[in-house]
Amino acid sequence: MEILLQSVRLGQSPSLHVGMLVQPFNLPVKLDGTFGPLKESTDIDAINLQLAFGKTDFTITGKTVGRNARLNISAPVINTANLPVALPLQNPVDVKNLQIAAEVQGQDVRLQNFSLQLFDGQVTAEGRVTSGSETPPFTGKMTVQGLQLSPALNALATTQVSISGTAGADLGVQGRGWSMPDLTKSLEGTGHVTVKDGKIEGVNLLQEAISILKVAGISLDTAKATAFSTIETDLAIKQGTIHVQRLLMDSHDFQATGGGTIGFDQTLNLTVNLNLSQELSQKIASSSPAAKLAMKEGRMSLPLVITGTAQAPSYGLDMKGLTGKVQEQVQKKVEEAVGGLLKGTTKPEDLKQQGRDLLKGLLGR
Repeated sequence: MEILLQSVRLGQSPSLHVGMLVQPFNLPVKLDGTFGPLKESTDIDAINLQLAFGKTDFTITGKTVGRNARLNISAPVINTANLPVALPLQNPVDVKNLQIAAEVQGQDVRLQNFSLQLFDGQVTAEGRVTSGSETPPFTGKMTVQGLQLSPALNALATTQVSISGTAGADLGVQGRGWSMPDLTKSLEGTGHVTVKDGKIEGVNLLQEAISILKVAGISLDTAKATAFSTIETDLAIKQGTIHVQRLLMDSHDFQATGGGTIGFDQTLNLTVNLNLSQELSQKIASSSPAAKLAMKEGRMSLPLVITGTAQAPSYGLDMKGLTGKVQEQVQKKVEEAVGGLLKGTTKPEDLKQQGRDLLKGLLGR
């Protein structure tokens, strides 16, 4: 370690140089700059430092007054491969135009501004943390705009299912501690997420639903993907679970609504109602008697249940939901028949034939 300190006099701003090689990473670290002017107190009116951390350069400015301080940190680009810490990433990531503005008041640290460019999007955040305990309490807000979801998810994990598109999000959280057990126990928050013009790679929701119905002779896009124009949902986080609320997905052949939960351990428990287009509904219904159970007002609604994990999701139909649709159809037919009797337009012997026709239509016999 080499240290050089010059011009250490009251009224002047000392210059500082620190150089070292950090092992076992073989990482060169250099710190150069000035601070001052020196006073009889510990207050520093101006801090101007340049930190070279391996191949990453940071600019640090700020001031101190007693136990309080203001700091600004910026870096034009940070490649995670150059950091001497193990991050949960599959691939190196470039973080561009990092800007941090923080204020320290005793044990309170306020993050006034945190912004960076990541995966062609902009991330901004602010928050507050109180130090002095093993599980420091914190609050924070984050906004994401224009982030490309596919490279972001691919950098985090390799899974059978990935999502592409342009994402935006607003999220507010609070909790205590930074370890996963602490966050699972204490992290709470709400948010809203939107993804535009993308694909769910690795699964075709429509094919999964139709294959469960065992519909033959329907020509669909054979690609293992689900294209969509919009995915939008509200989120709530509590006790290690992400609650997906008011989920909406718009696609060419269907509109999906639903909700459920996603665990911090990536377990899935989602129910998604696929409301198919009228054209596709009629095409499927003509090929499968079972599909007629899901028809309502000329459109097919398939209650799809998604369980398993994000790495290996599994799909099934909510038979309770389908049973409810059959009851609706039978009730509608009964109401029509009773109405016909009261009006005199239906004869009792006609009811037998209508009953037979209804069962034939539902059971395909």
